[in-house]
Amino acid sequence: MDAWLVDLDRIAPSDISERYPEGLTEDELRRGAEFVHARAAHRFYRARLTVRRLLAGRLGLHPGDLRIGYDPAGKPYLPDHPGTHVSWSRSDGLLLLGATETGPIGVDVELVRPATTSMDVLAFVYPGMPPTATSETFFHAWTLLEAAVKATGRGLAEGARDVDLAFGPDGGVALRGIRGHGAPPWYGHTAVHPTRQDAPGAMTAFVSREPRPVTVEPWHGGGTAPWPARLLTAR
Repeated sequence: MDAWLVDLDRIAPSDISERYPEGLTEDELRRGAEFVHARAAHRFYRARLTVRRLLAGRLGLHPGDLRIGYDPAGKPYLPDHPGTHVSWSRSDGLLLLGATETGPIGVDVELVRPATTSMDVLAFVYPGMPPTATSETFFHAWTLLEAAVKATGRGLAEGARDVDLAFGPDGGVALRGIRGHGAPPWYGHTAVHPTRQDAPGAMTAFVSREPRPVTVEPWHGGGTAPWPARLLTAR
């Protein structure tokens, strides 16, 4: 598995073209135009261009030659590379992208911020949450849920009930399986990474068929200037 955690607000114009129509689809341009705030639109455009650039580089392609499709549930796939499975997630100015050849993958990233209603939302979406769960549980459980339903392509509304989570006494959460989506095992991993965003950190979650957790290593793009991303790899 390869994955990238990208700070979209630190991408220099030389890394990602600010001429957004070049490299974006008509649907992406339409969706970007729907944002009320310019900053949100810029982040959306940069995320889509970054996804295309990083995946194309991994496959040895020019970004303009990479086709990205979406199934009826909105799950992304690569029509010309059916053996490569991809998933991405965005939280404010952060982008998490994952790619693997071992089977379906789902990823999620969330900025870790206090929210008084978090546990109520989690309990509504996932009724199996035990009453002893604490607020420290929220981001582990939420990101694992999001990543799991992205891996299956079901979405939270339909797929959360298929996800089997184990809540530990120390606030940790583990993925025990996903019912009705192939033989086990499914593996889930969460981790907190430092971030320049206005938050204590970023929680990432990966759900796939790969048992090894993703580790973080510094990564640089072309030339000598550091790419504003980290390459996370399980290889």
